Amino acid sequence: MAENTTDPNTARPATTAPAISMGGGGNALLPTQKLQPRKTVSVAPGFAIPKETEYTKEGYIGQGLVDRSGVISRGQYGNEAYAQLAQFKSVTERKNFLDRLYQVGLYGGSKPSPSGFASRDLSAMQDALDWANWRGYTIDVAATIMAKELPTVANGGNRIRTTAKEDLRAVFKNAAGTVLGRQLSDSEVEKFIKSYNQKEMVEGGGGASAPTASVAAEEAVMGAAPEEAQAMGALSLTNIFDSVIKGLG
Repeated sequence: MAENTTDPNTARPATTAPAISMGGGGNALLPTQKLQPRKTVSVAPGFAIPKETEYTKEGYIGQGLVDRSGVISRGQYGNEAYAQLAQFKSVTERKNFLDRLYQVGLYGGSKPSPSGFASRDLSAMQDALDWANWRGYTIDVAATIMAKELPTVANGGNRIRTTAKEDLRAVFKNAAGTVLGRQLSDSEVEKFIKSYNQKEMVEGGGGASAPTASVAAEEAVMGAAPEEAQAMGALSLTNIFDSVIKGLG
C-alpha cells in the first residue's frame, strides 16, 4: 500500500491520539497552566517575542521557544509536522529522529515508516511539536527532554490519549447553540479544541484534572462572548419564570 507523502498541510485525522503526557506537556503548556521557567541567554535577531512572553527572576516563560543555546528563537509550532521532517538532510537522519519519538511512545502500536513521511510519522511528529510547545523549547531540545522525563512511556508505558477533534468540535458547537443560540467562528472552535487537548495532556502527565468536555466548552463559549452569553442567560431565566407563572394561572 502506498504511503501518504503528498500533502504536507493535511491536518491529523480526528481519531489520532495526540501526544504523550505533557511533562512538558505542553504546549502546550497551556493558557491555563504556567510553564516552568527556562534559562535564556538572548533573543534571536529579528525575532519579536510574543505578547504572552513573561520574564521572571528564575528565567523565561511564555509562548516563545528557547533553543539549545538558550536563545528565544521562534514562536510556538503550528501544524508543521511535514515541514519539520523535511528539514532533515537525509532519510537516515529523519528515521533516527523518528525512532526517538517511537521510543517515548508517540507511535502507539505502530512504528516509523521507511520514508518518514507516512501519516503515522506526521501524527507522531505533530504530537512531539505540541509537547515541545508545552515545554517551551525547540523540537531538538524537547526530544532530548522527552527521553529523560518520560521513562515510563519509553519502557512501554501507556501513551496518553486525548479526545478526538471531531468529537470536541461537536461538543463546542452544541454548547454555542445552547448558550448563545448561534455558532461561533471556526477559529474559536479550533482554539477550544487545542486548549482542551492540552488540558488532557497535562492531566495525563500528572497535572491538574481536566474538566469534562461539555463544561469546558460552555466556559469557552461564555469567555468568547461574555455579554451575549449573559444576555441569553437572563432571557432564559425570564422564559422560565413566564412558564411558571402561566402554569399557576
